[in-house]
Amino acid sequence: MLGKKVLKGKKNPSPARDSREASPAYRAAVDTGGTFTDICLLREDTGEIFISKVPSTPSDPARAVLGGLARATAAAGLEPAGLRMLLHGTTVATNALLEGKGAPVALLVTRGFKDILLIGRQNRPALYDFWTVKPRPLVPRRLTFEVTERIMADGQVYIPLDEGEVQAIVEEIRRAGVTSIAVSFLHSYANPRHEQKVRDIIARLYPDALVTLSSDILPEFREYERTSTTVINALVQPRIAAYIARLKEGLKGLASPGVQSKRPPGLFIMQSSGGMLTAEQAMRESARTVLSGPAGGVLAGLFLARQTGRPNVITADMGGTSMDICLIKGEQLRHTTEGAIGGYPLSLPMLDIHTIGAGGGSIGWVDGGGALRVGPASAGAAPGPACYGLGGTEPTVTDANLVLGRISPTRSLNPALALQPRLARQYLEEKIARPLKLTVEEAAAGMIRVVNAAMARAMRVVSVQRGHDPRDFTLVAFGGAGPLHAVELARELNIPYVLIPRYPGVTSALGMLHADVRRDYVRTALLPLNDTEPDQLADLYTPLEEKGRRELEEEGFSPAEIIITRQADLRYRGQSYTLTLPVPAGQLAAEDLAILRRSFHLLHRQEYGFCREEAPLEVVNLRLVALGSLPRPHISTPGKKKGSRAAPEPLEERPVYFGGRFLPTPVYHRNDLEPDMSLKGPAVIEQSDTTTLVWPGTSVRVDQWGNLIIHVGGR
Repeated sequence: MLGKKVLKGKKNPSPARDSREASPAYRAAVDTGGTFTDICLLREDTGEIFISKVPSTPSDPARAVLGGLARATAAAGLEPAGLRMLLHGTTVATNALLEGKGAPVALLVTRGFKDILLIGRQNRPALYDFWTVKPRPLVPRRLTFEVTERIMADGQVYIPLDEGEVQAIVEEIRRAGVTSIAVSFLHSYANPRHEQKVRDIIARLYPDALVTLSSDILPEFREYERTSTTVINALVQPRIAAYIARLKEGLKGLASPGVQSKRPPGLFIMQSSGGMLTAEQAMRESARTVLSGPAGGVLAGLFLARQTGRPNVITADMGGTSMDICLIKGEQLRHTTEGAIGGYPLSLPMLDIHTIGAGGGSIGWVDGGGALRVGPASAGAAPGPACYGLGGTEPTVTDANLVLGRISPTRSLNPALALQPRLARQYLEEKIARPLKLTVEEAAAGMIRVVNAAMARAMRVVSVQRGHDPRDFTLVAFGGAGPLHAVELARELNIPYVLIPRYPGVTSALGMLHADVRRDYVRTALLPLNDTEPDQLADLYTPLEEKGRRELEEEGFSPAEIIITRQADLRYRGQSYTLTLPVPAGQLAAEDLAILRRSFHLLHRQEYGFCREEAPLEVVNLRLVALGSLPRPHISTPGKKKGSRAAPEPLEERPVYFGGRFLPTPVYHRNDLEPDMSLKGPAVIEQSDTTTLVWPGTSVRVDQWGNLIIHVGGR
């Protein structure tokens, strides 16, 4: 959809304005996906929402962002000068890492640790797979340099830094033309002095180089994970920095001097943890944006859970390339620092999101054994599904849904693009139906079953395999393709209700409107909890809290807008890995530590099925989250239209494939469904950014906020 406008309230705001009238203030959220770039504008005085989807431009993502934003603003009748802030989720860092297109990186390590990335943890990724191939190190051996120095675990200098050796190494890196340098010395989390000296030497001898220090990006123990995270930051930083610089240049004309605001318009980048980074911080700590895109959808799921009184939800964001799944229980987000991307450890805080290669553009194929497979390869934005008529010759999930009558051939996400069912049928028959001796419809239905099975397995990973009963949850389905598959997925997992948001195709972008600026801090402690005094533990948080407040105040946040929360990583002494628990603010008492111990045992039992209440506990890392509260958006809700019908009038009736046969199915437009209206399946509900499929035997109603609530059955 190009510049399409969707709003509640005034129907046709005129783009022409009195030049003396100040431009209405609005904020924009943009989520870049592999197939589409989603744009959401929120007018701050009325709460009106304007949405747009434009094809992504993978070769230059900024082109789709800036062009789509300009078109959406014009279509909404808003002036560029009214833009207050741009909140952005990007896949630039993810793609740079997964596609191997990051910048060449040189790595400096403590002498004796040259092969740290190659050795890793000496464990096999798949325990019983003897043919598993570990991903190759992100830095080749020829660009890994050993430096004579050694700091002990207590921070004491054992071997001083050989500065002359560092100077020779920097000259060699400069001659090799490598402009991004990672520095990860042993125990630098305890004493960063040597790493900081190296940075000063590089700044003097090679000022054009970008430098990432492990003591800046991840000051905690475990040298392999710390080094991997540091290298990932160095690898993606040049691309992220150049991308953000281009965005900032393109946004220069969108400043809003006529709008009264306590802080100027700003560019904020979504980070993997679900908070926003300032553009400047994202250019320095680019690894924090590696899972930027999916985080907005999780925030939207949390907002919907609170809004609708459904504290337990599973979010399922199915776009054109992938599906991102996250479980939210008791309105609490789950974070992890044990993530990986492309097989490489990334130990920065991130939302616990499970991603698989299943989307509307996922390609169907027949493997060498004659089995039907779908994905993970995707047709993406170029050439896209076969039915787009842009040169694609592989059948995709979108082609299958079109053949089954579930997608309208005349009303697509992109009005400038007429879908071509003939091409969808042609390539489904050629690539799937004929090799498997099936009809085209059977082949299409088979593709849907295969991709649904993959998505259901992924949903079990975040629910059943972690001890959660899916029957206690609501499935929140969104993305351009999610509402088409939601009911079948809910039935597979016995989830009783499906919630489809008002604007499913841009829900991830909408979720960014509810994000705050977030900074994460960590320090390694390695303290026996039973022998630690409450005041001693509280005092260790003081420098982290002071740093968090100072940095957010420098970004323009007042003390009242800053929220500080403490966390601690705990483990049984002798264990390898930890669990993260909240720690109370302020001065601590003995009872606070007793509660912390009991909470750890309970969480350990929930996660692993057992606990050892007599075993001593160890505080491994102290964590602190500093939030700078951005203004909360007011989003208008739909109301009853004057003279509205008791039931919506269908746009048409068309045959849709359900359970092995075509059924005559009414098709409705989502804008015609008002609060408290209800329908029985089968039905198809179309809107500008997605299509919702309501199966026979289910019912759907519209709640007071305009969400579709589909009752699948069960609880």
